[in-house]
Amino acid sequence: MSLARRIYMLTILAVFAATAVGLHSATVSLPSEMAGAAEPVRHIFLTLTDGSEMVQPGGSLVYVIQIRSDAQRVEQVDVTLTLPSYANLIEISDNGVREGNTVVWRNFSLDPVVARRLMVDVSVDPQAQIGGVMSSLVTCDGESAADTTRIGGSRLVVNPPELRLRITDGKDYAGPDEELRYVLTVENTSESDRTFELRTELPNLITFLAATGQYQEQDGSVRWMDQLIRAGDVRTFELIATVQHDVVDFAAMVTKASIDGFPASDTTVAQRQPIIEGFSISVTDALQNIAPASEVIYQIHLRNEDDRLATGVGVSAALPLYVEFMEASNGGVWTGNNVRWDNLTVSPHGDRTLTVLGHVRTDAPINAVLRMTAETQGLVGVDQTTVTAGAPQREEHKTQATLRKIADRSEVRPGDTVTYTISLRNNTDQSFRNVRIEDRLDARYMTAVGAERGQMQGDRLLWILPELQPGQEWTTRYSVEISDRTPNGISIDNVVTAVGDGLESLSLTERVFSARIGVVRGLPPTGAAFDAIFLAISGLAGIGQTFLFKRRLV
Repeated sequence: MSLARRIYMLTILAVFAATAVGLHSATVSLPSEMAGAAEPVRHIFLTLTDGSEMVQPGGSLVYVIQIRSDAQRVEQVDVTLTLPSYANLIEISDNGVREGNTVVWRNFSLDPVVARRLMVDVSVDPQAQIGGVMSSLVTCDGESAADTTRIGGSRLVVNPPELRLRITDGKDYAGPDEELRYVLTVENTSESDRTFELRTELPNLITFLAATGQYQEQDGSVRWMDQLIRAGDVRTFELIATVQHDVVDFAAMVTKASIDGFPASDTTVAQRQPIIEGFSISVTDALQNIAPASEVIYQIHLRNEDDRLATGVGVSAALPLYVEFMEASNGGVWTGNNVRWDNLTVSPHGDRTLTVLGHVRTDAPINAVLRMTAETQGLVGVDQTTVTAGAPQREEHKTQATLRKIADRSEVRPGDTVTYTISLRNNTDQSFRNVRIEDRLDARYMTAVGAERGQMQGDRLLWILPELQPGQEWTTRYSVEISDRTPNGISIDNVVTAVGDGLESLSLTERVFSARIGVVRGLPPTGAAFDAIFLAISGLAGIGQTFLFKRRLV
């Protein structure tokens, strides 16, 4: 064999040897055509809770499942919840089905990154053993989460409730510092008048701000005592709260309510999302009145004034009491209480319109007010239409009331004095009577001065208006002194509310305003004014009419 041939054969053998070693090496990389692109490992995250540590025999529980994935695309998964002993199934969300002692959601659509929520409502067997444990388990694609609740207390006597209670804030998700507006509906199904006590317990992740009616509040527990409801009537109560700034992402915020021992609850999940400035919502049926047995079309208008694309927008619309749902556009889903749209997008400086078709019930009372609300990202749009026997009339401007609060600056230094102006205008055709206006101050950092005509009760300034006639406006002005001990960089909140005869048909948004002022050391003598901060209902453009009466308190 020639020398050249030997060198050639040795080279070939060396190449084969190097290749063999490379195949066993962890650092070898193959062309994509041979090996294929390696997909990242996908994880599923599950939580399960009923929000309770103990339940009574005959009580009820709502299991809330949070599920999310870090996958890069939408997936179809199966989710299984194993029910505990003593649990009697009442309701399942999202088209889940019962199979033996389990609830199964097949081919459940799981969006990337965004958490989804599933709910199962159960009652506890009245004969459940006191001291026992109710254990539930949820599984999905090899992942699992469990919840355990102890059975304790006395046995509840379960009778068909004469008073029915519902609570909702109209949201699935809420971010830090976001306001939540809860609507509590009490219905008397009996044939006699009833008195009741309504209780609401806020979780420690939510801070109470205000509520309607004569209530008592302490450490997040709100009570309405000795409330009267007529036979067959429906009453609503509203409560406003805010999510704490340091809330943990995907935490379940369960707000509980009860009436005569019968519970209800609402769960909202904390989720941080980019804040879109200049977002607005309004709703209208373009009618002033409507007859029973008529069809009504509500248009919900979304407007994005921001330079960024608004994504993941959720909208919840609550139909009036005497309007039955027929259909909704853009994939809106009827949940039994609300129409829901999830994961909508609105282009920068763009608009989007959603429609809901409803039918006014034949038993709608004449002169009843049909109040439609639509909510998104802490914003609420309201439409009101009166039931009449005549032909429908198109609306021009619907203005109800304006509660406004203005400060002479938006930022202060410790030791500064801030002047607030509060006004309430009656744009309706009926008088407001026995109006009670309260302004809650943060007594840790604020001291009221120059408010001689207001009554100071604890941390609240109170004004009583015997009557405010149509077209009249009431105005007052007072000052607060910022404590020298106020920490730098904090925000101070104070809340003004208006309640009284004639105001009860208005939403909490129209009667409550939360003002926030920042504390900064080394500020110039005057801060930037924020006259633009105000609270009014849709159609405020009609407020330019001549004032018939104006009362000032200084």
